[in-house]
Amino acid sequence: MKRYRIVLFLFSVIAVLAVLCAVFPEDGVLGLHFPRLGEILSAAEPAKGPSPEELIEQRRQAVLAAERDQYQAFFREDPARFYLPDDDVRFFDSLFAAFEKAEQIPVRVIHYGDSQIEEDRITGTIRERLQERFGGNGPGMMPARQHATPRVGGGSTAGLRRYFNYGDASHRAGIRQYGPYADFVRLDTVSTFSYYPVRGKDKGQSTFERVTFVAGNVRSTLTVSSRGEKRTAEPGEGPIALLRFELPDSSTRVSLTASGYADLYGVLLDSKGGVRMDNVPMRGSSGAIFTTMDPEQLRSFYREENVRLILLQYGGNSVPYLKTDKAISTYLESIRKQIRFLQGLAPGVKIIFVGPSDMSTVVGGKRQTYPKLPGLVDSLKVSATSCGAAYWDIYGVMGGQNSMMQWVSARPALAGSDYVHFTLAGSKKVGDMFCDALFLYYDYYRWRKQNGR
Repeated sequence: MKRYRIVLFLFSVIAVLAVLCAVFPEDGVLGLHFPRLGEILSAAEPAKGPSPEELIEQRRQAVLAAERDQYQAFFREDPARFYLPDDDVRFFDSLFAAFEKAEQIPVRVIHYGDSQIEEDRITGTIRERLQERFGGNGPGMMPARQHATPRVGGGSTAGLRRYFNYGDASHRAGIRQYGPYADFVRLDTVSTFSYYPVRGKDKGQSTFERVTFVAGNVRSTLTVSSRGEKRTAEPGEGPIALLRFELPDSSTRVSLTASGYADLYGVLLDSKGGVRMDNVPMRGSSGAIFTTMDPEQLRSFYREENVRLILLQYGGNSVPYLKTDKAISTYLESIRKQIRFLQGLAPGVKIIFVGPSDMSTVVGGKRQTYPKLPGLVDSLKVSATSCGAAYWDIYGVMGGQNSMMQWVSARPALAGSDYVHFTLAGSKKVGDMFCDALFLYYDYYRWRKQNGR
């Protein structure tokens, strides 16, 4: 059969079937049924709905929403979260961006606090975690005259007098120029400063490749020499003198000989890149001291050292004395003043106020949390965040009211028998919880960047 006849035959059959579909009764005849023509035509149309690509994107968005909800549940509900201004989870974005570039542009973090952070407690753990994640090594600032057991040992050949801007007023110098750490010794002779390893301390934070002599109030030529090199600073050159020496990688010892007439604020033992972090304990301080210090010195140091994060850990020394609402209100206003003052000096710096831990006293023959402490913690959260700072709540992280007794009775003990200070084990636990929380915000920052959120 010729091909055109086959085609005509097929079209004829289709035509006959179409006529039958059009005229055949809907109820059928003798049990026979034909579908309606409209049904056949509609069945031939492609099904409407999402394409495979659209289905994949819908599933991806559902997964992203679930991941986002998990992060946000922590940010809303977990006691270890950071309380942020306006609950803005983007608060740390600029800090995280700086951390990611720290190997090329080093970042300094300063941890100011009271005796709770002496001996590098809490700070040492945070420094270790930050350096593991973003690079760097070294213990940071060492005081010109050591007054607490640090991560690196040190001493000087001259018995230089120490002045500091907190605690007992007999140690004041009658000036505002206390340097960036509120502490200095006055050099008026020749003295050699030496720094060396301390047995049992973590080696990773005890090695360094750069040493910086920090001085100010220079009244005659200050000369510092180390390893055959010499650096000098002259009167009137600026509010802060930073005399730097490069060392071989992974150095553990250094000596510097200084002569002249100047105030020495400390020695920085740092890496060439990465995160650098200073431990600045102020025994007996309530934290209301920064506004009494020289703003030009602080501004200059924060800028030159690229300080991007300041931790203010205070409140514990004030708790026993805050017995009225008026006293609490006065203290809160002083803290707000300190935060605003530091923000004015370094607008790009992020500030985290680390609140007091639980503290126990005896009331009516029974040991319990200081009565005013819970209310103080809540008020500090509001005060810090209203000023544009973050707040991290050690009291809540510990477990809240009367949790200090559990930390003291833990094995190994996490807090001492004074029911105030953490042990080394407790300090490490607090530092780890702080970093675990901070790194969740960092992970969310990276998640948002990767997913365009």
